[in-house]
Amino acid sequence: MTLRPNARARAVADSVTLAISAKAAELRRAGKDVVSLGAGEPDFPTPEPVAEAGVRAIQRGDTRYTPAMGTNELREAACTWFERTFGLRYALPEVMVTAGAKPALHMALMSVLEPGDRVLLPAPYWVSYPDLIRVADGEPVVLPPAPEQGFVPTGAQIAAAAREHGARGLILNFPGNPSGAVPSRQQMQEIVDAARAHELWILSDEIYGTLIYEGEHVSPAALARERTMVVNGGSKSHTLTGWRVGFLAGPEEVIAAAGRVQSQVIGNPSAISQAAAVSACLTDLSAELQRRRTAYDQRRRFLVERINRIPGLHLRPPQGAFYALVDARELLARLRIDDVALCQRLLDEVYLATVPGTAFAIPGFVRLSFATGMRELERAVERLERFVRG
Repeated sequence: MTLRPNARARAVADSVTLAISAKAAELRRAGKDVVSLGAGEPDFPTPEPVAEAGVRAIQRGDTRYTPAMGTNELREAACTWFERTFGLRYALPEVMVTAGAKPALHMALMSVLEPGDRVLLPAPYWVSYPDLIRVADGEPVVLPPAPEQGFVPTGAQIAAAAREHGARGLILNFPGNPSGAVPSRQQMQEIVDAARAHELWILSDEIYGTLIYEGEHVSPAALARERTMVVNGGSKSHTLTGWRVGFLAGPEEVIAAAGRVQSQVIGNPSAISQAAAVSACLTDLSAELQRRRTAYDQRRRFLVERINRIPGLHLRPPQGAFYALVDARELLARLRIDDVALCQRLLDEVYLATVPGTAFAIPGFVRLSFATGMRELERAVERLERFVRG
């Protein structure tokens, strides 16, 4: 018998964003001057007190196994952080530590999905959601994107899709990647009411929850705590991307199940990273985090002003996160290509790395990350203008 991957593994696609970052890195190694707006990784360093806490953990010898659900110290610190930052009150058994947001999503889905369960995915969505659902033996059901609604589904649209497909769950991601959408309290209440009426559990990815420029972040857990699992952490706000640490919060029974799954899949999150995350939760870094938001907001405003001056491109101001979802449909019609071909040409012809909207189930759009310095953004826009006008 020849050893080969099974059907589940064959159905899982590579991450589009990581693939584009790899291609950009390959061009750089070949000596090309590539400007990359592909990856969603902050250009700021990990805050010094947080990094120092990780160093001290190594120096103390805190490098051994921890409980599968994370240290009690960090879980308690996470409860404090959830309440102080988002007004969400959790007890220790309702919060677990994971090796980042993606594993938190995986543990949650592995704990609540039954084989064949259908899960609603409002588009545009983060590229990994469909494959994470499939890995857990579920079936993703994509709700068409609604740019004219600010990329936020209505409660009526959620209810109609739930009835049509017999869905069991709903994944939300606000502030949104790639859209930057931030629903109002009323919009979120309508979504939650539809989920409650149709017995949908909610998995809410709130990793960008502190990166808000317009409006307010309203977690569905604040409105329907009993049916909501929340994924969060400091990856994007505190630049803990490489530390691989995050949180999953929700009803105690579900968190206990997710902890059992994690104990068999990864054992436990990094002890060093957990020590750093305690500092991230308990240290007053409000001034530094505000400095970062101000810088992101400056970049956001720059992109909105400049992109909307380029013929054939339109950009609705993102309200949160650090992405600009550019409507390129007019330009694509003129060039007679699709968004995938456009991104390929941008990389090949002007060495500008972007992500096609097709990866997020919104063809005709292009995602730009502004988690980079102003000089790089200026160079990126210059290249984009040169390509379009040339």
